[in-house]
Amino acid sequence: MSFLHSSAREWAEDHSLAADVRFGRLETMAFQRHPEIYRWFGVDGVSAAERTARPAPSASGRALVWLTGILGVIGILAPIGAVAALSGDRFNFFRMDAETSVPLAGVLFIIAALMQIVVLVVWIVRGARWDGLVTGIVVTALIFSGFGLFAMPNIAAFDDYTGWEPWYPAVIVSFAVSLISTIAMFARFRVRTPETVATTPAAPTVTDATSSAGPLIAALPAAERDAIRSDRDDALEILHSRGILDEATLERALGHDLGTLFLLDDSPSGGTR
Repeated sequence: MSFLHSSAREWAEDHSLAADVRFGRLETMAFQRHPEIYRWFGVDGVSAAERTARPAPSASGRALVWLTGILGVIGILAPIGAVAALSGDRFNFFRMDAETSVPLAGVLFIIAALMQIVVLVVWIVRGARWDGLVTGIVVTALIFSGFGLFAMPNIAAFDDYTGWEPWYPAVIVSFAVSLISTIAMFARFRVRTPETVATTPAAPTVTDATSSAGPLIAALPAAERDAIRSDRDDALEILHSRGILDEATLERALGHDLGTLFLLDDSPSGGTR
C-alpha cells in the first residue's frame, strides 16, 4: 500500500476542517515507513497494516480482467451490429441491400461466436462463479443472435438474395454458444465469490502498545525517532494552527509518548475542538 501523503505534516495540511481528527491515523502517517510498529496504533494502525500486507493484484490477474472486459464489449457490439446491418435497410435506417448486409452480418456473427466462446472459457477459468455483468453480455448476445436467426433469411428473401446460406451457420453457432453460456451461468446463480466480511480489529490497549510497539520504537536509530517525533508534533501544531485542535487537546497530544497517540481517539475528552 502507498500512502496518499508522504508525511504527517502533509496529512495535517490537507485535513478537512469539517472532519474529526483520528490521532491513530496521524501517528500512522508519521510511522508510515514502519508497518511493524504502526500496526499497534489502534484501529487505524491495524487497518493500514492490513492494507500494506495485502498482496497487489498480479499482472496476469489484471490482464485477465482487461481481457474479459474487452471481449465482453466486442461480444455485445458484434451481434448488435449484425442485427443492425440486417435490419437497417428494411426499416430505411440506411441504404444497404442484402448482398452487402448479409455478408457483413455473417462476419459479425462469426466474431460474436468466437468472443462468446472465449468469454465462456475465461469465465470457467476464473471459477465459473455467478457474475451479473458477464451474464448480461451472453444474454445480450443470445437475444440478438436469436433475432439474426429470423432476420437473415427474411432479409435475403425480401431482396431476392440467394447467397445468404453460407453465412447462416455463423448465426446458428453464435446463438448456440450464447444459449449454452446463458444456461451455464444461470445454473451457477448461487455460486458466488465469497464476500469479505469486514471485522473491526480490537484496538490495542496501553499495555499492548507499550509492550509491543515500545521496544520496536526504542530500537529505531535516534535520528529516525527524532524525525518521526518532529513530523508527528509538527502535524499536531499544524492542526492547531488551522483551528482543528484546541489548545488543551494539543498539549495532551504533545505529551503522549511515541506510539500511544491513538489512545486519544477513545478518550471522552479527546475531541478535536
